This record gives sequence, C-alpha cells and structure tokens, in this order.
Amino acid sequence: FQLYGYCYQDSNDIPDTLTTITELGSPLEMIQLLQTSWEDRFRICLSLVRLLHYLAHSPLGSVTLLDFRPRQFVIVDGELKVTDLDDASIEESSCTSNSDCFMEFPARNFTLPCSVEGRCQNMNEKRNLYNAYRFFFTYLLPHSAPSSLRPLLDKIVNATGNHNRHHHAK
Repeated sequence: FQLYGYCYQDSNDIPDTLTTITELGSPLEMIQLLQTSWEDRFRICLSLVRLLHYLAHSPLGSVTLLDFRPRQFVIVDGELKVTDLDDASIEESSCTSNSDCFMEFPARNFTLPCSVEGRCQNMNEKRNLYNAYRFFFTYLLPHSAPSSLRPLLDKIVNATGNHNRHHHAK
C-alpha cells in the first residue's frame, strides 16, 4: 500500500500509539469479485502473489499476516493491497523439534522442519501462502478460467494448498 504519513503519539491516556495514513481503496467483496471477468480476478491474484513475495523478503525479514481474510485488503486501481497492519508479525516460531512447528488450519495441518538455529523454517511464508490459497486462489483462479490454462492453474492451486514449491517461467 501507499503510506502517505504517520503520527506517533505517546501520552498518558494512550501510550505507544502509531496512526498511519494510507491510500483509500474499495473494500474487497468476494461475491462481487466472483462476478467480474476472469482476467480481472487473475490480475488481483497476481498482485497478491507480488504481495506474498514482498512479505517473504521484506526489509524486516519474513512478515506474516495473522489475519489474512479478505476484509484485511482493499482494491486500488485493480490491485490488491493490505489495509490493516495490526496483525502483521515478524516473529518466526522457536522450536526444539519438528513437532514444535505444527501448523493447524481448518481443512488441513502441516509440520515444518525445525532449523539448527531453533526456528521453524519459513513458517511466516507458509502461513501466508496457505491463507492465500484458502481465501483467494481456490475461489478466484479456477472459476470460468480459459480452458487452455486450466491444467496450469490446477497445478498452481494444488501447489499452494499442499505447500509444494513450483517454479514457473514468467
């Protein structure tokens, strides 16, 4: 998103308050989005992919959005942007064994490897990726897609849902 300004306030009434001023966008309404053209939905998914990449490689390190639901995003000129940073976290979970790196979602669970440094490997990135799959890709990509692209789209959706890494040429 575009940050236009911020204000840091530290008073007796409200300690450590940071107010951000960001660009205005349209709230993301999934039902309305499903009624738009496949090209428009693909463009939104593409902007989400760019966001996922940025979050994984931000100047602060890997950032996860703990609340990844559509209400956390707005659309600005056809691009998806984050609007709420309250639930952003850069903490990678510490661990002593792989079992400490258990991730539980409503539909399925994952266990990630515990690194020699005692951190769950890529947990922030994986959480973002799976949430992008469950809240966005499964709805927006396959629905009324061009038939020639369906095998590739199925592969992308399955890869994000299963946490397999696939690299496709641009």
